[in-house]
Amino acid sequence: MRITDFLRDEKAQSEFSSLYMLIVLVIAALLIITLVKPMFRQSQKIVSKTVK
Repeated sequence: MRITDFLRDEKAQSEFSSLYMLIVLVIAALLIITLVKPMFRQSQKIVSKTVK
């Protein structure tokens, strides 16, 4: 079986689309973590200042 035949197969296309979806979700999760983590650090600094 050639690679082009494999890529034309519907099962292979659905596996590739689910793989792409998984990659997109991982990238989105990493972006959210990198954006949210500094916010939590900043809020912890504010809370520690107000508690004292």
